Amino acid sequence: MKKVLICFAMLICSASGSAFAQSCANIRDSDRRAFCYARQGNGSCANIGSSDLRAECYAEKGNSSCANIGNSDQRAYCYAKQGKMSCANINNSDLRSQCYAEKGNVSCANIGNSDQRAYCYAKQGKVSCANINNSDLRAQCYAEKR
Repeated sequence: MKKVLICFAMLICSASGSAFAQSCANIRDSDRRAFCYARQGNGSCANIGSSDLRAECYAEKGNSSCANIGNSDQRAYCYAKQGKMSCANINNSDLRSQCYAEKGNVSCANIGNSDQRAYCYAKQGKVSCANINNSDLRAQCYAEKR
């Protein structure tokens, strides 16, 4: 569950923060750090050890299909982001709420996890990434704002 939420959060954050906190280098988890660099064009998806996160990275860059993502919720989220599936196909309630919030159908307030909720609000520009307690998620949020 934690891995799903962290992977999900990596895809959606955008909020402002200090220059120091805006680097992918501040993300301690090596796979999430590699994913961050790949998203910014400073690294390759091939550097990601986690097969699901690597597949997600390739799908996001258009080099692969969401079908290669093993986790069914992450796969459904990937398809929903591409407009090929509805957010309703996501079983995880927080991820489903995040998906709907991204599409403007519901509020971030429906997300139960406080860090995920803050991440969602940061993406919408309603709060700062500084409101996220999880240090890796906060660093990812700042890095994606750059």
